[in-house]
Amino acid sequence: MKGIKITPLYSIHNKLGATFDVRHEDWNVAVKFTDPIAEHHAVRNDVGIADVSYFGTLRLTREDRAKFLHRLISNDVENLANGEGNYATLLTNRGKIIGDLRVYVFNDTIYISTAPENVGQVFAELDKYIIADDVELSVETENVGTIGVYGPNSPELLQAALGIDEASTLPEYHSVYCEIEDRWVSCVRTNIVGECGYHIYTSATALEWLWEKLTSECDGVVPIGWDAAETLRIEAGTPRYGAELTDAVIPLEAELEHAIDFEKGCYIGQEIVARMKYRGHPNRLLRGLVIDAEKPAQQNAPIFNEDKEIGWVTSSVYSPTLSKPIALAYVRMVVTEPGSKVQIETSAGRVKGTVVGLPFISNEP
Repeated sequence: MKGIKITPLYSIHNKLGATFDVRHEDWNVAVKFTDPIAEHHAVRNDVGIADVSYFGTLRLTREDRAKFLHRLISNDVENLANGEGNYATLLTNRGKIIGDLRVYVFNDTIYISTAPENVGQVFAELDKYIIADDVELSVETENVGTIGVYGPNSPELLQAALGIDEASTLPEYHSVYCEIEDRWVSCVRTNIVGECGYHIYTSATALEWLWEKLTSECDGVVPIGWDAAETLRIEAGTPRYGAELTDAVIPLEAELEHAIDFEKGCYIGQEIVARMKYRGHPNRLLRGLVIDAEKPAQQNAPIFNEDKEIGWVTSSVYSPTLSKPIALAYVRMVVTEPGSKVQIETSAGRVKGTVVGLPFISNEP
């Protein structure tokens, strides 16, 4: 059995009275600080911060780093300049997802953020292709800490607490690097929760300092736990590895065209993805479901169209914004149009659901 891991902010969260639970296989994380619904609304209406240091972080250095990564993953790397980034996938030769990657380029380094469940697999897959390349690959999860800052007032918080004025104009996945009080900080734009948001990176040893800067110099900053972050993610229709994204899914089934550069040269799995794009279509697609019931559905709950099974639930929560249960699910093409009616299997029998397009909620500027 793997040992349970904690982030560098465990002691601070414990003092704040956080409730902890194991997520992402072996991370003991703060799932809530007060009421997850109140934490959720704080992000939708103001600003909240979350410890996301359990995300996996990999680092590529040396001269061939961009050329090496470019030929393996689904999006462009070689044409990214310092401070730019994008979203990509690492695939099997059959086009199935090994990992989804957020790629950030700096002058002498490329950082990759990926799901904690499969950071080891992503590392192993990349590492086996380093043959004659001048590349050094390492896992930096234990050395790098990350705080998510989410909500419509997040640019104001970053300006007041860290003096970062450029945050409001950053495109998604792009970053600004600075040094504050002899500590390095990298601010990356993210729309992962359907609001203006940022992931703030620093060294693991400076993470407590960063948390204190963000919470002490501005009033009304609300710490949010994993549970609120999950309801925000699902409302935003953002797929997560281990739920919507697995090694049984091809990127186009998950509507991840923004993770693919169809003009670049070959990469692992490219032939399958291109064939699906130009010669066919997916048999199923990721969609949202509004559920006509009191409780969310269970993960992997079967979905039916009359008597025919046509999909399954990947994630389901009670939506604080919509005040009803919702789900992310894969459904067959016959019911992908918004307004399509389906039935979801539950322990109490089948309940009705309505297919909707994604996202459920998005207030991105």
